Amino acid sequence: MTDTDIPPSPPADPLDENDALALAAFNQNFETFRALNALMWQIPLIAMTLTGGLWFGVSSIKDMPMMRSGLLLLAGLGDIGLMVVLARLRHIIGCYLTWIEGAYPRGHVPAKGTDWNTRSETVKTTFQLMLLSAAIISFVLFCGSMTDLIHPKQPDARAKAVAWYETHAARIADGYEGLEAQETHPRLFAALAGSKPLRVLDVGAGTGRDGAALSALGHQVTAIEPSAKMLRLARALHADNDVAWVADAMPELTKAKGQYDLIMLSAVWMHVPPADRAKAFDRLAALLAPGGLLYFTLRLGPAEPERALWTNDANEIRDLAAGHRLKVEDWGKRPDLLGRDAVHWQTLLLTKIA
Repeated sequence: MTDTDIPPSPPADPLDENDALALAAFNQNFETFRALNALMWQIPLIAMTLTGGLWFGVSSIKDMPMMRSGLLLLAGLGDIGLMVVLARLRHIIGCYLTWIEGAYPRGHVPAKGTDWNTRSETVKTTFQLMLLSAAIISFVLFCGSMTDLIHPKQPDARAKAVAWYETHAARIADGYEGLEAQETHPRLFAALAGSKPLRVLDVGAGTGRDGAALSALGHQVTAIEPSAKMLRLARALHADNDVAWVADAMPELTKAKGQYDLIMLSAVWMHVPPADRAKAFDRLAALLAPGGLLYFTLRLGPAEPERALWTNDANEIRDLAAGHRLKVEDWGKRPDLLGRDAVHWQTLLLTKIA
């Protein structure tokens, strides 16, 4: 029997054991009480099945935000509804207990407790607190889901660009590795011919082709790449080269230490959002040693929002360089080596005045 509270009501007349109709009514009421008591203990199981099933449905649905919100709302309302049902059920049970006690006082077990955990309605209160907690969680998740639905979060530019390279890494590697670094950057490699070993930072190293070629000439190369998949490909494709492969990204470049004699950004600047370019350029200038070279290949072509790719031009670089004692030399334009008619490339070399 559950711990119950007896609501105030007129006491029943004592049972007359010779009254067959009264005896039948007592037995019927007692069986009804037992059924109601058993039902009350089933409420938590019903709640767990309802809430758990709806939450599982929410976790299983990825592309239907409205459905997810609806299931969360239904879970919260369902738990509140069960709280009401539980309160009503407990009240009816109390009424039956009052009647049974009045009808047969000798057989009644009051089970009145005095401590907080044995008092009347402890069971009901505990169940209701559990239901209320589940309802609050559902409503909080519902509000978050509706907020995301009304104001969807856009992936930041870096994550969007990295995701594109993660998806297309193998195809990109086939294209990039099919071209020699010296063929892609002829004037740079010509300028470096016979130079002493330089400390080189290859930002946005991609498949590692350029960094590996510079390492093969004896330069100390640190290759930075934000895409984990591209970085794994670079390590695998150029395992024989002494290159330090580092997971990092602009504009912070937090893992780049000291100063470098050559910093190269080949097909990278277009991935830096315009709002971050001043910060990124300041960081590059700080990492460049006096007399050092900052090498850009700028993509001249249409923007591609799906891969977080913006337009850029040489004038922007000149403006950014003006405040950093950097001399800009335009090495000209050339067509895209992968045969894309809408894309051309412009090469700039910046020298830090000592």
